[in-house]
Amino acid sequence: MGFKYEEFLNMTWREYEFYSIGHFRRLERNWDYTRHLIASMYNSSGLSKKKVNAKDIMKLSSIDKIQPFKKIDEKSLKKIIKEFNGG
Repeated sequence: MGFKYEEFLNMTWREYEFYSIGHFRRLERNWDYTRHLIASMYNSSGLSKKKVNAKDIMKLSSIDKIQPFKKIDEKSLKKIIKEFNGG
C-alpha cells in the first residue's frame, strides 16, 4: 500500500482502514480505465455490429453501484442540530 513496516506498526485501525479504502479505490480506477480501453478497442474494430459498454466487460463493485441517498428523519436531525449548538 506504500508505507513502511514501522509506519504500519504505529498506525491506528482507523488510519489503516483509510489506507486500505484508498488502495482499493485506486485499484478499481485502474480496472475502470482498462475496461474502457477494451470496450473502445472492441467498438472501433469494426468486426462486430454489436456495441459493447464498459460495464458489460467487467463489473466493479464500488464504481458501478449506485448508492441511494438516505434521508435523515426530522427527530434525529433536530437532535443533531441541538447538540451542535451546544445544548
